[in-house]
Amino acid sequence: MDICAGKAAAATERMHQRHARKAAVLLAIIPLLISTVESHVGCSTRCIAENCNSIGIKYGKYCGVGWTGCPGEKPCDDLDACCKIHDHCVDKAGMTNVKCHEKFMKCIKKVQKSGKVGFSRNCPYDTAVPTMVQGMEMAIMFSQLGNSKVEL
Repeated sequence: MDICAGKAAAATERMHQRHARKAAVLLAIIPLLISTVESHVGCSTRCIAENCNSIGIKYGKYCGVGWTGCPGEKPCDDLDACCKIHDHCVDKAGMTNVKCHEKFMKCIKKVQKSGKVGFSRNCPYDTAVPTMVQGMEMAIMFSQLGNSKVEL
């Protein structure tokens, strides 16, 4: 085996290990996500901010796994508006639609750069957005797991 082939094989092995670690993390959080979705009852008519530093975040009326506003409810702020748009997108295109997740990421990052703090003093954009970004990165990775093509 020449040096280039050896380096390529090592790089491929490292990539497989990274994917395996990500999959293990995802498998560890799936029960939390499922329990969060199963605990969702109805829809929200009030602005809340809970679990702002965890995957179980509930923000506004529309942000959070299994958390959504009632039909006709206005978002609590710009971040909540991004979540409402994302909810509508995944309702139409499916929960594993990466384009919905990517559009959501762009929207919430734009909100974070706005300099505003949002409706909640306990859960400002600077706290909520990184939590949501992390959750969306995992959602994107999960969505891509079944569609990934590894070239050797």
